[in-house]
Amino acid sequence: MMNYPTKEQAEKIWQDGIDYSREHHTKSPQIDKEYIFHTRGVAEFSALLAKKMGLNQDKAYVLGLLHDYGKRIDEKRSDKFHGIVGYEDLMEYGYPDVAKICLTHTFNEKTFHNEEYSYPSHWLDECRQLLSNITYDDYDRIVQYADMFFEGMNITSLENRIAGITQRYKLNKTQEQSLSNGVFKLKKYIDDKCGCDSYEILGIKR
Repeated sequence: MMNYPTKEQAEKIWQDGIDYSREHHTKSPQIDKEYIFHTRGVAEFSALLAKKMGLNQDKAYVLGLLHDYGKRIDEKRSDKFHGIVGYEDLMEYGYPDVAKICLTHTFNEKTFHNEEYSYPSHWLDECRQLLSNITYDDYDRIVQYADMFFEGMNITSLENRIAGITQRYKLNKTQEQSLSNGVFKLKKYIDDKCGCDSYEILGIKR
């Protein structure tokens, strides 16, 4: 058995998450549209990068599609980080490769200081504990990177995405700088793996 679902199975899990969210009114219609745009986009960009890097495109697509599956719940009302929700849900499905993506897409490195993020400390402590037993690979890096090009209903540059995250989560200067450093370190890694500027692969305009 594979550690991740087929594309058809992933589409069903993805849709089930959307249906759950709609049924429980955890997203406004606009956020719902943005979620669909974002997750589909990350899936497609992940597949493009995987192809260039000689990896399994279907696997990358599936991981990208389900990386935010935990957002089917309302984080604030449940007081639970969406990455942990997604991790637990996908582990129950029997897909550990997807489960770990639900966590790793947020954290460029599994060792971090709580001060680098604006999330509650008890969420971060739980994530760090789970990440301690996880080994990152190029699929984690691909999804982390693809995740950085979608802001609202737009495909955007890394700089604009960083600005959007900073505003939405009210990051302080230290947190913003940490995010920026991690993102551009990731870009260099992906560029080196692809042997070219990854912007060209993804059709990103500067």
